Amino acid sequence: MVAVLVTATCTTKTKQASEPSWYLSPKQNNSENLYGVAMGANLEEATKAALADAAARLMVSISSESNLLREEDNNNAHEEMRQQVKQNIEKIDFMNFRASRTAKVGAQLAVEVAIERSPFIRDQKEKLEFAEKQVADLEKNLTGNNPISKRVSLLKILDLEKQIELSSRILTGAGENVNLKEKLSRIAFFKNQLNQLTDKIEFYFEINSPKEIAQVIRSALNKEKIKVSSTRGGAGQININIRSNSRNMEVYGAQITKLRIDFENIFGGKVVASNSLEVTGSSTVSEQESYAAAVKSLEDKIEADGVLKIIGILN
Repeated sequence: MVAVLVTATCTTKTKQASEPSWYLSPKQNNSENLYGVAMGANLEEATKAALADAAARLMVSISSESNLLREEDNNNAHEEMRQQVKQNIEKIDFMNFRASRTAKVGAQLAVEVAIERSPFIRDQKEKLEFAEKQVADLEKNLTGNNPISKRVSLLKILDLEKQIELSSRILTGAGENVNLKEKLSRIAFFKNQLNQLTDKIEFYFEINSPKEIAQVIRSALNKEKIKVSSTRGGAGQININIRSNSRNMEVYGAQITKLRIDFENIFGGKVVASNSLEVTGSSTVSEQESYAAAVKSLEDKIEADGVLKIIGILN
């Protein structure tokens, strides 16, 4: 298995002395194999470059097929996901390939790789079927879930849909009969459900929650366009209860603060999600500055992991 990185630019082959005809006029993909050609300093380098060429050809086919769908519309619901697909398609795992032709060209080695089409297609179909089964299982649990569980399920579904779209586009680009329009419609359907749910959900911070920490979480939720209410009550309201305690120590003249934070998300009088974490800050100035540095570490953690994971909504 080789992971291939495909650059976005296409290069035109410049003829060199003794370049073989199969390199100058590469074989087209057919029902048996996908092909790629390239040059490198040795067999390994040239083979990797040839696999990248095969992936680039496949990407051209995918783009061609996708343009026929006339996906671009005013809402452009799939733009973000198509960008993710484009990034992911640049790394394709090829199996069952061989260097079908080689030729020495000066100090370089020209290589043609042939990738068995059937195993490649089979692998993509298996990925597609497995992801769709997982989506079907998650979809069964959407009805009747509390807002938090439903949101978590929808986020997991949309994450799986990325793989479904990727495999679907690869299969379509490889000439397989896949209803890509239907796949994209399903993505839009789940995306709309998530947007509608997000509009209905709002958070409320319990009054005894530490102000500095609550403000950090509030800002992160606002950034995610999730409502935060200043008043208690509402059908879809989730109460966040935050508890914290800090320990301070001095190490080589620096103040070190270890800040433990516990989050509880309460809906309908029940705790439906929770999380605990510890962040650390340090300062050579004061304990207050050390505590502020610990809060800043929380902000960094939110930036890295996402606020919903930090407060326990996502695993």
